[in-house]
Amino acid sequence: MSTSKKVPWPNLGTPGNLLPASLADRQLDHIERMVRTVVRANPAGPVHGMDQGYWESRLHALVNENNLVAVQQHRVQRLLQDLAQRARPNAFNRTAA
Repeated sequence: MSTSKKVPWPNLGTPGNLLPASLADRQLDHIERMVRTVVRANPAGPVHGMDQGYWESRLHALVNENNLVAVQQHRVQRLLQDLAQRARPNAFNRTAA
């Protein structure tokens, strides 16, 4: 998954085509649980082949497909920050090896 395609952030062009924010809550809850579990349980490696790029692409797709409210946007930003913090030790370990 290291060759994940970057999704534009955010999709501001066509708000009429976006899904309602209420439909995003279930996905956002799931992604939050998974990212937090992954970060807490194994900060050094991906779980089941779902690396940082996978979770980032899921979050970007969520933003681009749904008309998120401000609280949901903050949750997405917090998750992206958690993923970025998780990736930092990996970069140091790779360069030290």
